[in-house]
This record gives sequence, structure tokens and C-alpha cells, in this order.
Amino acid sequence: MKKLCCCLLMLILIAASQTASAWDSVGHRLATSIALSLLGDEKKAQLLNILRQHPRFQQDFIDAMPSTLAQADDANRLQWLLGQASYWPDLARRLPAQEREEFNRPPWHFIDGAWLRDAAQSQGNVYLDIDSFAAINGEPAAAIRSPAQIHNVMTALDFNTRLLANSETSPAIRAVALCWVLHLMADIHQPLHAGSLYSEKLFPQGDRGGNGIATDDGNLHARWDRALTGEGLAFHLQAFLQTPSVNRSSTISPEKSDWSLWLNESREILHRQVYSRAIRREITAAQIQDRRMNSIPLDSAYVQQMQSSATRRIQLAGLRLANWFTNEMP
Repeated sequence: MKKLCCCLLMLILIAASQTASAWDSVGHRLATSIALSLLGDEKKAQLLNILRQHPRFQQDFIDAMPSTLAQADDANRLQWLLGQASYWPDLARRLPAQEREEFNRPPWHFIDGAWLRDAAQSQGNVYLDIDSFAAINGEPAAAIRSPAQIHNVMTALDFNTRLLANSETSPAIRAVALCWVLHLMADIHQPLHAGSLYSEKLFPQGDRGGNGIATDDGNLHARWDRALTGEGLAFHLQAFLQTPSVNRSSTISPEKSDWSLWLNESREILHRQVYSRAIRREITAAQIQDRRMNSIPLDSAYVQQMQSSATRRIQLAGLRLANWFTNEMP
């Protein structure tokens, strides 16, 4: 209980030190915190030793650490640093121009909904009054051998997990790969990273994963990104750790990781839940009336279901990170 209280206090301090942005920050840190809660001390130390070789470790990690945590114990510092690592691929968008060019990879965070491979055999795209696009048969994971071949979240995971699992990888490159693995395993669990909505008049090029659909409080993608922000990291981690079934022996699975299965799960939620009947009706009405879409209010039932789904997806991301680190990273 003392360990749990210290962990929760640390998360409260983190939340107070940054702008909350859910899957961009709270969600990514939460998934990493869940993973760390299931890993042994030796594996945690290994991850921290890898991260210390990051080419921007001083600027983006040590110098960015809140003063309230700078003098904290090793366990809390480790948790903050690895949480920062999970968020770092988003921070790379704001680096100085030369380093932004080197480290920022916008296409790595999401995937074309028509792209299929392995367990992901259903498109993530929703088509309204427009013919479905031809399926894209994705490359096998073994074929992704260089950054030039990466063009979506699946191929980014193929490549970065290979780099991270190989102890012969250059230390700096391996440290950056650690950030991407932490980040992308959460991103692939976000339904709106798995496809888009297309319609004949309003969205012939797609709604960019919900970014083009206005709601009563930001666009649809942003609403899903912020689904867990209200309660914050401490609340969600406490709820997870206090679940009776949560213990290391029951959650670490010997099964090999399959991100195509995770992608397929996200796409099922995208079709079943994200693009609700109300959203589809408004798009159809706007097309018939040849007008712009109205902002769509998300009712309490939708928001509650969104929060429930987001919680479960982040929990799964954390569990699956722990499994991968335990079983597939020597």
C-alpha cells in the first residue's frame, strides 16, 4: 500500500506539471505505468539503461523533469523517465528543425484503413455513399528492414521492436526505438488511428481519423484522445492496480505479440462505436442538403461508452507492453 501511495503521488505531480492531452500524454504515460507495475526490477533497470543512451536524454528527459521529482527516489524517477519516453515521439514534433527532421515521423502513428495483414483482415475505413476502396495487402513484418520502408503504425512496430530486441543495435538507435515501442503500442489501441470515414461529397479524401468532424467540444479525434483526461493518471492507475485479478503471474502471458490483432480490435470499435448513428445521420443530411456539417453534440451515453472503451484499450496496451518486454526482449 505504501508503494502504491508513492506511485500515485508521483503521478499527481506529473499531471500537475504538464498540459493534459490523454492519448498524447495521460494515456501514453498510463499504459507505460501499467506495464511497469507488472515488470520486475531487473527488466525496469534494463529499460532505463537503454533510455539513458538517448541522443536527447539530457534535454528532453533530465532537464524536462519537474523539480518536484528531481530529488525523488529511484523508482519514481524511473517511472517518470519511461513515461516521458512513451510521450517523446509526440514531443519530437516540436524539436528544432534539424532534429525534428531526424526524429519526427508523422506517418508512424496511424494507418490507412484499407491496409490489411495477418489478423487485420477487415478494413478500418467507414464508407458512406461511396464505394469501398480496394484492399491494400500489407508487407510481411520480416520485410521491414529500414526506416524508408515504414509508412504506418504496423510497419513502425515491426521495425522498432526488431531494433529494440537486438542487443547489437547501436545504443542511441536502440534508445529511440524504445520510445517508439512504448508510444506505438498505445497508438495502435486508439480506434481513430486505425482508419477514417469517407463520403462522396464531404470526405472524399477521408476525415483524417475523425479530425474533420466537429463536436461540441473539439473534433472527434481529439475527444477520443482526451477520453481519460478528466480523472487523470492517478485515478486510472489506482483503479487498475486495485482490480482483484491484477497480479503479475496472471497477466504476463507466454503468447507472442500480434499487433495485427490489436489493429483489428481497434477497427471493430471504430465501426461499432466511434462513428455513431448520430454522426452518420448528420454527414448524410449535410450531403443531401449540400451544406457543411453541423457540430455534433456527443451525449452522455456516447461519452460514457467512449471513456469505458478508452480505459480498456489503454489497459490492454499496458498489459501487452509488459508481455512483450518479458517474453520478446532479451
